[in-house]
Amino acid sequence: MVQHAGPYVSFRIDWSGTSSTTYNVFRRIGLDGDILQVGTNERILGTTPDGRAVWFDTTAPIGTGVYYRFVGSSGAATGWGGPHVLPAEGRTWLTDPMRPWADLSMDTCPAGSGNHRPGCPDPAPAFIWGGFTDTLDLEADAGLFDVLNAEHPADVYARRKYASGSLRFFTTTLDAIDRVYDLFTAGGALLLRTPDTYGWHDQFVQPGTVQMGHASRDQRRPERVWDVPFTVVDQPFGPIQGTDCNNWCDVKAAFPTFADLTNYPATWMDMADGSVLCPDAPPETDGFGMGGFGDGPFGDGG
Repeated sequence: MVQHAGPYVSFRIDWSGTSSTTYNVFRRIGLDGDILQVGTNERILGTTPDGRAVWFDTTAPIGTGVYYRFVGSSGAATGWGGPHVLPAEGRTWLTDPMRPWADLSMDTCPAGSGNHRPGCPDPAPAFIWGGFTDTLDLEADAGLFDVLNAEHPADVYARRKYASGSLRFFTTTLDAIDRVYDLFTAGGALLLRTPDTYGWHDQFVQPGTVQMGHASRDQRRPERVWDVPFTVVDQPFGPIQGTDCNNWCDVKAAFPTFADLTNYPATWMDMADGSVLCPDAPPETDGFGMGGFGDGPFGDGG
C-alpha cells in the first residue's frame, strides 16, 4: 500500500500464478465492519499467469483503520489486509474522486494562527475551511390532497430526502482561486470529508451555484470567500482521470506521439504505477492504476 499526498491510497497486486484476468475489490472499516464492494471487474495488466495490477481508492475514509481484500476472476484472493489509516490532521477535504489531481485540502485555522494549537499545521494556509453556513435540511417527499367531504387531506408520502445545506471556505492567494475553478469546473458531485468533531459522515454532495466574494473592501487583495449550496447525492460513477502527478495531460506533454510512448523503454505497468512520470517522488508516487470509478490512463486529467 502507498499513501499519497491526497486523501487516497494505492495498491500493487501480484496476480502471477493465477488465471485471473479481472478482479473485484472489497473494503471494510475494522475487521467487523460491513463489507463494501468498491471495485468491480478491474483489469489485470500483463498476460496470464504473470499479471499485475495497480488499484487506487480515492474514497477511503480518513482517520480510521480500513481493510481491503482483492478477489480475482479465477477465485484467487488475498486476505483482509490492513489496517490502513489516512491521517485526519484536522483538515477538511473537498475532493473529486474521478479527478484526484484537483482535490482541495482546507485548514481549519486562519492565516497567522501557526502551530500553537491542534489542527493548525500550516501558518499560511491557501485554503481555510469555514464550516456549514445554513441549516441541514431533510426535505419531505410528500403531497397532501384535499378529499371531497372530508376534514383531512389524503397524505401521499415517500422516504424523506437527505439532505441539503451550504458550506463556506476561504482562499488567501490568487493561485488558490484557479485551484477552486479546477475542482468545480467539471460540474459533478464532490466528496466532502470533515474532521469528526463536525459530526458529518463522509458524503457525496452536488454543488449548486458557487458564489465567490471579496473578503476585503480593497478588491486588489487576493482573499476570497466562497459559499456553495449543496445537495447530498449517491456516489457517482465514471472514468478516473489520473492523479496530480500522473495524468493524461502529463503523458501528452512527455510523449508528443503514440510512437514516442510505445518506444519508451518501460511497460504499461510502469505507466500505471507512476514509475514513468513520477520516478523521484516516493512515497507519494502517483499513478493511474485502477479505481472505483473505472480505469486509466485515458481520462483527460488536465
